[in-house]
Amino acid sequence: MMRRLEAGELDVAICVTEGLVAGIKNNAIRLFGTFVETPLPWAVSVRVDAAYATLDDLAGNVVFGASRLGSGSDVMARYMASQFEWGHEPDVRVVGDIHALVNGVQTRTIDAFLWERTTMQRHYTQNEVRYLGTVRPPWPAFSYAAQTQFIQAHGQRLLAFMQWAQTATRNFMSDVEQNSSFVCERFGYAQSDVKAWAEYVRYSEDGRVDRAKIAKAVKVLERAGVVQGVDVDGVVLTPEA
Repeated sequence: MMRRLEAGELDVAICVTEGLVAGIKNNAIRLFGTFVETPLPWAVSVRVDAAYATLDDLAGNVVFGASRLGSGSDVMARYMASQFEWGHEPDVRVVGDIHALVNGVQTRTIDAFLWERTTMQRHYTQNEVRYLGTVRPPWPAFSYAAQTQFIQAHGQRLLAFMQWAQTATRNFMSDVEQNSSFVCERFGYAQSDVKAWAEYVRYSEDGRVDRAKIAKAVKVLERAGVVQGVDVDGVVLTPEA
């Protein structure tokens, strides 16, 4: 999505925050709002018969899979290595989407990968891969992004868009029991998985950016070697009415 934003193919995108911060770098894209306030739980998955018992067991000669360079699965592998103080950058190999990652673990092309916890549950239930643990960063899961020029020119429209999104998510979360059937039918999730997801997800009530949390994300990702020479002012741009 970052590439499509850069190319002007999209006006607005909702991205995992760590991937967005990592992808901004020196281009003309900025984070302008918060969509999901709660952190995204990244589940670490390994082969069913792998010997790993804890997340720290992955500190050795382990190959992590990623969907693409700069994606959340790539960034979070680097974040994990930094937070666990492994003392080296992880070996990350681009494999493809979730199905390719699961297959990569099964065929030993990779040893582990990180993906959103609820999305992974069906693969655990079917015994395709094994859950090893969860890595949860201290920043909002999803954020809004757009080109700097678009934010500056369409501040009022973006504020109205976020307000509309807040109303829609508030209505959905007000009756998860009834509304979860749509998610189950549309995306193939089990009812129990949707309920578990709803327990830990909190959408932003006003779309505002917590600059302190984004500043922390920048600092942590810089320490992990994901970004360099970036500060919160180079990441966040608040739309004006």
